[in-house]
Amino acid sequence: MNFKTLTALATITASLPGQALAHTGNGHVHGIASGFLHPFSGLDHLLAMVAVGLIAARLGGSPLFRLPLAFVSAMIAGAACASTGVTVPLVETAIITSVVLLGAALIANANIPVTLAITGAATFGFFHGFAHGTEGPAAAPFGHILGFVGGTVILHITGIAACHALARNGTGPMPALRIIGTGIMGAGIGLAFIA
Repeated sequence: MNFKTLTALATITASLPGQALAHTGNGHVHGIASGFLHPFSGLDHLLAMVAVGLIAARLGGSPLFRLPLAFVSAMIAGAACASTGVTVPLVETAIITSVVLLGAALIANANIPVTLAITGAATFGFFHGFAHGTEGPAAAPFGHILGFVGGTVILHITGIAACHALARNGTGPMPALRIIGTGIMGAGIGLAFIA
């Protein structure tokens, strides 16, 4: 599948109402398996988490591990806050904004200071984790949290592996990352209209 096809697929998927967001507020999540599947069930989570992996791999060095670690750590903190009943405003807006900004970061290929990249990843992770946590079972959130941490790590690794695969193609990953970033940012903008 080429990158134009992936971009078109992301745009089409983002335009489907009711299927784009993983967190519906229905309280349907029951444990580790559902928690694991949760990051894969909504385009907003999936794109943001893969983008973090892509950006981490593009930056290389210590950010390769520090960005995903910051995202996952803050995601756990966000889920813990949600499970205690704390309310946080504008969670959906922050999640959609994360998709748009992560896509824009891939397009720009700017030399983002590591501290800013890690802070951004942690901030986005907190909101994604909070959304995951609001759907978890109140009585037993630990299996749910463990499940979505596993799913998130797989999505980060997918982004890292994709960036490394693109780097091996001879032309370098940047043209492809810009196309992917455009698709991610476009999907985020599309999600803003249907959320």
